[in-house]
Amino acid sequence: MNEKKEDYIKVLFDLGGSRNRISNKLVAERLKVSPSTVTEMMVSLEKINWVNTLPYKGSILTEEGKALAKQLIYKHRLWEVFLVNHLGYDINEVHDEAELLEHSTSLLLAKRLEAYLKFPEYCPHGGAIPLNLIEAQEDEIIPLTECQVGDIVEVQRMTNEEYVADYFSNKDVKINDILEYLDENKMVDTITIRNVKSDNTIELNSTTASYLFVKSKR
Repeated sequence: MNEKKEDYIKVLFDLGGSRNRISNKLVAERLKVSPSTVTEMMVSLEKINWVNTLPYKGSILTEEGKALAKQLIYKHRLWEVFLVNHLGYDINEVHDEAELLEHSTSLLLAKRLEAYLKFPEYCPHGGAIPLNLIEAQEDEIIPLTECQVGDIVEVQRMTNEEYVADYFSNKDVKINDILEYLDENKMVDTITIRNVKSDNTIELNSTTASYLFVKSKR
């Protein structure tokens, strides 16, 4: 499977596609391609049984696609830990480097890298690393945009593109922060939250907020 197909599988999983259908629009925004390009790729991936697609409802990973995505994510997150902890990369710099490395990393090399790193459980973006924990984490988190007014949640992970990390850093939202979901404004595509620790009220773009994954504290 070529790298482009691998990227689609991984992005679907990263957006919650192991348990929910993900719209082509959201995948297109994440990969910076047109929705029609996503549609074509989903048809191709469905033919090889890695996704199940329904018109206007989006795509969800099959068991085979899910297993492949977890391996890619496992390798990617290991490289992020290595780059940050051993080569001095900033969290906002590691995604593109790890993206290159994951595609050329065998499972044997990944296992040895994991042992060298002393079996880390989470990457700098809060994503679980061990294969069994990756799916367990996905089962208990939801995108921030799926919350309801009044919900109190803890930030578990964010997607690992540099612009996403930069965006939330500038908004002073970090892994393990406790947030209160205050409001949603569909007219201007924003949501409003309160960072409980700092007591700051923060307005977020809804699309980018969908790349932040949280767990209920109630």
